Amino acid sequence: MSRHCHPRCRPDRRPLLALAWLAAPMLLFVVLRLPTLIHQPGMQDEQWFAVPGLTVWREGIPRIPYVPTRNRATLFENADVCLMALPPGLFYVQAPFFAIFPPGYATARLPLFLAGLATIAIVFWIVKRIGGSTPAAGAAALIVSLSRPLLFTGLTTRPDLLCAVAGWLSVIAAWQMLRNAPARDGRWAFTSGALSGLAGLFHPFALVFAMQGGVAMLLGAATVGHKAKRAALFIAGNALVISWWIPLIVSYPYEFRSQFFANVLDRAGPGLPARIVWPIPSMIHHARLLYEFAGPLQCLLIALGLVLGTALFWQQRTLSASERKGLIALVWSSVFLTATVAGLHPTKGYWIYPFVWIVAIAVVGIDGFIARRFGDRRFQAGCGPSSTSAFRSVNAAADDSSFPRAGRASVVSGTLLAMVVLMLLPGAGLRTTWVYLSRWKDPTVYAPAFIDGVLDELPREGVFYADLSYVFDVYLSGRETRLCQEREQYWGDEPIPYTYLLLSWEGDDAGWANQYDGFHVRRIGNREIPQNCFVDLYRPAPVHLAEPHDSIPPDGDSE
Repeated sequence: MSRHCHPRCRPDRRPLLALAWLAAPMLLFVVLRLPTLIHQPGMQDEQWFAVPGLTVWREGIPRIPYVPTRNRATLFENADVCLMALPPGLFYVQAPFFAIFPPGYATARLPLFLAGLATIAIVFWIVKRIGGSTPAAGAAALIVSLSRPLLFTGLTTRPDLLCAVAGWLSVIAAWQMLRNAPARDGRWAFTSGALSGLAGLFHPFALVFAMQGGVAMLLGAATVGHKAKRAALFIAGNALVISWWIPLIVSYPYEFRSQFFANVLDRAGPGLPARIVWPIPSMIHHARLLYEFAGPLQCLLIALGLVLGTALFWQQRTLSASERKGLIALVWSSVFLTATVAGLHPTKGYWIYPFVWIVAIAVVGIDGFIARRFGDRRFQAGCGPSSTSAFRSVNAAADDSSFPRAGRASVVSGTLLAMVVLMLLPGAGLRTTWVYLSRWKDPTVYAPAFIDGVLDELPREGVFYADLSYVFDVYLSGRETRLCQEREQYWGDEPIPYTYLLLSWEGDDAGWANQYDGFHVRRIGNREIPQNCFVDLYRPAPVHLAEPHDSIPPDGDSE
């Protein structure tokens, strides 16, 4: 660094300040999301992915005891024997949490919640790594912490976010490999492959990271032989980690063929090469899914961030031209491959992966543009990669000599960030957080306490069907439990003997009581607001009754 470099351009040597910029978005995520994690009942797909972690802890095998279906079309044939619809990585990560905390949906969500915090840290690190200042990294972390993609993936018991975290780390390891001298990059190639394989233990979407990492192995100035060595180490790392699934596949080959093929391969549409050559159907399909997933305002931010961020990031001089090209290619390939690898599969959560890359290059690109346009030109040139930060000018504004331009840069960057945050707030779950905080563990909104009260009124003997909201809780009560889904698809068209049918949001909206010939007994709770807990109790219609309706009072007001 030049001895004449402006003092504001020197590298930030205040680690506590950097920690504060990172800790603030992470703390915000905890405050906004932890109440929801604790309070809400089972949500989409959690009926499939919550209980297997518990059975792994208790038995060593992931399974869904309350889904003893024998119909392959359900995608979960023999799931009560072993769940093989997806790789089992999520369930083995969940198992230690069930060893520490009481079983339930909240405990099953904890690994995803921690992965959400890791995601915030990762985007912070990426921004710093590509030349952004600490405040710019904090801004990117704030955007991600408030986003709908992280809201859903960080609170829902699905493998999406854990897969993405392993994917980001795999790509970062490959990136580090390209920055190292060829003689020392072998370990990074193997590490990248191992992390890609780890992502594959969570979901086959890891093929995206494997393809990106495989291309990275062939880049750089190394010889052909050395590139082949890197590729071999990358493949070896992948194979070593993904092979941890083999013992389970060998033990349950029928369940693997039935569930995995039906759930993953059969639903993706035409083969991957065909989807890559002709991606339009996949892109249209995922545009619709992304609109549902992120909402209109955040979709607009994503689109603007991708296009504008690319153009402005290319103008950055904090990285070499080859590195800028590589990062831009990484971002665009992440978007393309997310759509084409998933195909026509109705998955949404994996859009968190390209979303983080888009946020990173957009923040750095826009920050650099503001600094060049409004910042203190006396220390923009020749002062190192951190010098062109508009966010850094917040500090420079304290210097009277640079105040006019640095102050304008601060105002522009602060105003822009405020506008982005305002666009993030609709649909960010703030109302839900307020309801849960203001009525902390009130049984009317606290699902575990609510369902415990309901079950206290019901007999322990008999067969109980429940939809996704409370099926895990009913199972944990020790009762014989079945998941309520489309009746003929899961259980056939024969009469179903059951004692009680418990339906909440999903079952009520789908009208499943009619499919199960249910006679309405009473509603406990209400559905006046989405955060309220409620359940409709049904008995078999009189023609199917094996016992009289005298176990609980008839219809009436909730207690």
